[in-house]
Amino acid sequence: MTTLALSLDVMLFELRRSLTFGRMAAWGILILFPVALFTTLNILMRVNMGPEAYASPDVFQALGVTLYFLIPEVCCLLGLLLWATPAVSTEIEGQTWVYLALRKAGRKSVLLGKYLTSLVWTFSTALISITICCCVVGPSVSWELAMVLWAIAALSCISHGALFILIGTLFYRRSIVTAVLYTVVVELGISFVPAVINKATINFRLRGLMAEWMGWENARSQFENVLGTDPAWQHLLALLLIAVLCLGVSLYRVETTEYPTQQEG
Repeated sequence: MTTLALSLDVMLFELRRSLTFGRMAAWGILILFPVALFTTLNILMRVNMGPEAYASPDVFQALGVTLYFLIPEVCCLLGLLLWATPAVSTEIEGQTWVYLALRKAGRKSVLLGKYLTSLVWTFSTALISITICCCVVGPSVSWELAMVLWAIAALSCISHGALFILIGTLFYRRSIVTAVLYTVVVELGISFVPAVINKATINFRLRGLMAEWMGWENARSQFENVLGTDPAWQHLLALLLIAVLCLGVSLYRVETTEYPTQQEG
C-alpha cells in the first residue's frame, strides 16, 4: 500500500478512536463557544443600536471581523493544539512508536494520518460554527461572508496544522507548551507588528485574504501598516509554501530521528 493509502487508514482509525465522550465534548465546546459569544454580541448590538444602525455596512464588517477572530484565529488554533501538536508525543508515551518505526513508511503514515485527522476534526467545528453564526446575522446578507470564512478556516487548518505538526516533531517532550508559546508570541503578537517580519506569520496572510475577498477597503486603509497591500495570490502562495515546508521538514524529522521510548526517556 502507498503512504497516502496508509495515511488514510490511520486517519479513519484515529477518527473511530476519537469517538469518546471526552473528545466529543471538546469538539462540541469548540463549536458552541464562538456561537454563544457571537450570538450574545449580535443580540446586544441589535438592541442597543436599533434596526437602521444595525443594518449598516460598518456593523456588518465589524461582525465579520469578530467572526474571523473567534473562529479561524482562535477556535481553529485551539482545535489544532489538541489534535495536531501531540502527534508524536502520544505515540511515545503510549509506547507504540517503536512498532511504528519498524514498519515500512510507518512513521510517515502515522504523521500524515494524524495531520489529516486534525484537519477533519478542527475544520468540522469551524464549518458548523461559521454556518450557525452567519444564520444568526441573517443568511440573506451573510452568504458571501460564510463562504469566505469557510475558505479562510480551511486555510488556517491546513497551514497551522502543518506548523503544529512540525512543532510536535521538534519539541516532542513539551509540544503543547511550545505550540502555545509560539501562538501567543508569533501569531497573536508579531503578526500585528507593522514591519516586514509580520509577513512570515500565518495570521497576517489570513487577515490579508479576509480584507481582499470581502473588499473591506476601510479595514485595509485603517490597518495598512499591519495588513500590507499584498494581493490575494501572494497570501495563498505564502500559506501553501508554509504548509508544504512544515510538512516536509516534519516528515524528514520523523524519518531521521530516533525518538526515545518511555523507558529510555
